[in-house]
Amino acid sequence: MTNKKGEAIDLIHLYEKFGLNAPLVKFEDSEIQLKINRFLPSVGVTSKKREMVNAIFDICEKSSESITSLRKVSESFGLSVNTIRSYLKEMEQFGVVETKVCTTDPVNRRRGMIYVFKQPNLTAMFEKLVEEDSKNNDRRPIVQIEDVDLINQHELTDIAFCDLITTVLFGALRFNRKGNSSKIESHVLWGPERVAVETRSGKGERIALLFDLKYYIGTITVLENIIKERMRNGEVVTETYNIPLNAILNSLRLPKTGGHKNSALMAIRRLSGTSFHIRQLPKWFLHRYGMTSNSALHLNILTLRVEGESSEAPGSIVLQLQFPPETITQIKRQIDGKSEAIHELTRMYSNALTTSNSLIFGFNLWTSSYFSEKGMAVIDWLEMKDRTAPQLSLTEFKKSFSVVLKANHVKPSTMQYDQNLGREVEVKDESYESSYNSQGVAIKELSSISNIRVSLEDGQFVLIPDIDATSLIFKNLFQ
Repeated sequence: MTNKKGEAIDLIHLYEKFGLNAPLVKFEDSEIQLKINRFLPSVGVTSKKREMVNAIFDICEKSSESITSLRKVSESFGLSVNTIRSYLKEMEQFGVVETKVCTTDPVNRRRGMIYVFKQPNLTAMFEKLVEEDSKNNDRRPIVQIEDVDLINQHELTDIAFCDLITTVLFGALRFNRKGNSSKIESHVLWGPERVAVETRSGKGERIALLFDLKYYIGTITVLENIIKERMRNGEVVTETYNIPLNAILNSLRLPKTGGHKNSALMAIRRLSGTSFHIRQLPKWFLHRYGMTSNSALHLNILTLRVEGESSEAPGSIVLQLQFPPETITQIKRQIDGKSEAIHELTRMYSNALTTSNSLIFGFNLWTSSYFSEKGMAVIDWLEMKDRTAPQLSLTEFKKSFSVVLKANHVKPSTMQYDQNLGREVEVKDESYESSYNSQGVAIKELSSISNIRVSLEDGQFVLIPDIDATSLIFKNLFQ
């Protein structure tokens, strides 16, 4: 539905056939509804407003041209037209609603508004976090980048260290934004075994935050493109590269504004000073690589050597970053097709990059990797905690994750053919009831968390991806 600038969309036929008067609302795509339902909790939209959105979709789905009036929504949902209009204007600020001019008046052609639901604006999610980080930003002097000596690469094994960080070791990073400890001791689930990890900070920085990983993912994505180009041209692949900060923001589809730049720079500084230390490796790992039981793993994420200003584009920040040889090896093997590691990080973790909730962020990281190879997971509360937020106690995790489950609640549904509409429509099972105990811990619940359907009953979770035929998950499952 389009209209020229200043020209009202002619919807008089909706008044003549169905008695609809502006203001109107249009909501026609179930896939967009799914994405909006996943988007709104992460930007703090209340459950009451989200219920209104779903009520609008239900009415529009059964309406001609997927359009209804705010008056009909008011009658169905029990809110005034003015309140609904106010809610829709709030949705417009988050980029999920677009307001257009229309007319339903056959006599005077008076103008009114139609609110059209559309694809969520994912960038809006980051604004609050960026503003928070920017307030705490400490400025440090910027020096001119100089050419560096090439560092000889050490060929190591084919373990996917990039993916190890983003699917396992993320649980050993700092969950609490206010925490300032220089050392964190935690246990993470690596394969079938729980492994003790000591996370340390150095260089005067605090331990990296869990959310800092999105900038790591963006950096690795840029690095892969650089290495791919070098290999194509027969150039030497080193461990140290000059990477423009704007390129990292571009890979994450973030604006190149001062706030976002400061937030990214602070995150990379923290990542640079953070290292993981595993003194007792899992038995399966020792067996696979022929190591003795006293073998240990010490892994740096990356090293920020210099922050500089580009000589070609004054004012643009360039970061001189040194990467561990394991990371370079993984990327080279992936480009050569010798590694089965999932490395398309920004595609694989696109859901993880669009949330401000730590539990959802951690959940997205491990499920993105898990469901690249498997179609279903059956786990209990303890394993869910170990995979999602290993630093939390089980009691604390149950309460916190129950809040996430409740906020992302969905009704069971089936697709049934509607003869009046001439197409299949989603029919929800309104008889389904969730159950929580007196402490607010979920006993029975059905939720959809960023493309993953989560069912909880009798202390056991069943996780199944909501598969899109074009998704990377779908392609990997059927290769």
